[in-house]
Amino acid sequence: MLSIVNTIALNGTEGTVVEAQVDLSAGIPHWDMVGMLGTSIKESKERITVAIKNSGIKLVGKKISVNLAPAEIRKEGSSFDLAIAVGILINLGIIKKECINSAVFIGEISYSGKINSVKGVLPMCLAAQKNGFKRVYIPNSNINEARLVNNLEIVSVSSLKDLIQKINSKIPIEKNISQIERYAKVEYDVDFAEIYGQEKAKRALEIVAAGNHNCLLIGPPGVGKTMIAKRLITIFPKLDYDEIIEISKTNSILGLTKENEIINKRPFIEVNPNITLASFIGGGRNPMPGAITLANLGILFMDEFAEFDSKKLEMLRNILDLHAIKLDRVHASVQYPCNFVLMAAMNPCPCGYFGSHDKKCTCSETKIKRYLSKLSGPIVDRIDIQLNISNVEYSEIYKNKKIERSEDIRKRVEMARKVQMLRFAKENINTNSEMNTSQIKKYCMLDKECKSFLEKIYVKYKLNIRTYNNILKIARTIADLRNNERIDVSCIAEAIQYKVDNKFYKKEV
Repeated sequence: MLSIVNTIALNGTEGTVVEAQVDLSAGIPHWDMVGMLGTSIKESKERITVAIKNSGIKLVGKKISVNLAPAEIRKEGSSFDLAIAVGILINLGIIKKECINSAVFIGEISYSGKINSVKGVLPMCLAAQKNGFKRVYIPNSNINEARLVNNLEIVSVSSLKDLIQKINSKIPIEKNISQIERYAKVEYDVDFAEIYGQEKAKRALEIVAAGNHNCLLIGPPGVGKTMIAKRLITIFPKLDYDEIIEISKTNSILGLTKENEIINKRPFIEVNPNITLASFIGGGRNPMPGAITLANLGILFMDEFAEFDSKKLEMLRNILDLHAIKLDRVHASVQYPCNFVLMAAMNPCPCGYFGSHDKKCTCSETKIKRYLSKLSGPIVDRIDIQLNISNVEYSEIYKNKKIERSEDIRKRVEMARKVQMLRFAKENINTNSEMNTSQIKKYCMLDKECKSFLEKIYVKYKLNIRTYNNILKIARTIADLRNNERIDVSCIAEAIQYKVDNKFYKKEV
């Protein structure tokens, strides 16, 4: 007798429906399994055989044949155990075939018959919903992430005995409605109110958050580059439902989803120059996400930016353009999203004090040039905002002045994002930083005065077309923060200082 049970195979964050085709026949006890299987799936025959026996079910004198179709898709992981076990139980007459119509089964089975948690349940449930399935059976410990999926009947089971009882009882199950509030309350341990002075840097980061621009802070050690960068996340717009799902999918694949915890904060992923390439971009035999994917819809913070090796920086250059990474391996080709804001920080020279008024730089001009040349022109061009920051004056520390909180800045950022949402409603983008050349021409129209001013800057600093477009994108964001429909000269002037007033354009280097 042949039974067919549906389950899901993952390729990156996307799921594909897989049929577990199970056939039992009389004969010498033996298992045959086919369907381009990974090692953990081949081992499932031992887990399932012992689990069925320990659940009080006899499996004697049976030849078991299993095919996981389609065969051209490689299957990895232990999440197929439950579907194969259900196929066997249908053949044994313990579960009726009609009871599993339009259902998907996901879970690993232990020797005791207990159903253990697996990675990637959220994207699997999303795939089941997308393919029109009404119900999904999952391990108890994965229930929290599964409940993020709307309009799907979710049944959590603890063991094979529990599964059999719940299937045969035919208890009506209501479709799940996610309890996530569209804008959940978010609290951070840090705040911009803790930073004295640095008003220019705060303003720059407000623009970064409003337009989703990449940013590089250049300054000597101890001036607060890292402190400022770590507070950028506190002024980003709150997550909506779709963003929570997108971030949770990556965490689910890596098994980082914690029980009874809903992700309501954007990721802030900090990496240092010693990170391996595989940890940075992802990899492995079955390619898994790296730091750049974990930072999706959030911030990737790269401290000591000039110390990263050229291979990582050149790969980063392409990722900043495509907002995705494709990992090709012998057995799989996987694409992961990488739509993050790059927040980088670096010293202006090897000793760190070039241009500082507090300490004398001990580096030669040649040494400084060599240090800055580690960052190629193409990677620098892709960083919209580049800002020099210096030490805070002592008077700023004890100034009797109210320091603006992150919450107040975030309100302006969210207002600017709403303006962009309306502007790009018919475009396939969400923020100013994503505009292409035609969209820049359409939404960054300049009057005669702006064009004349920008022409002088273009000639003086010998800018290229990418830098020119970046200036316009930043100016568009500045105008949005002011709730201005048109870009004026003051918007252009402010945008220019964030792009050309830095160590890469100063003539003394």
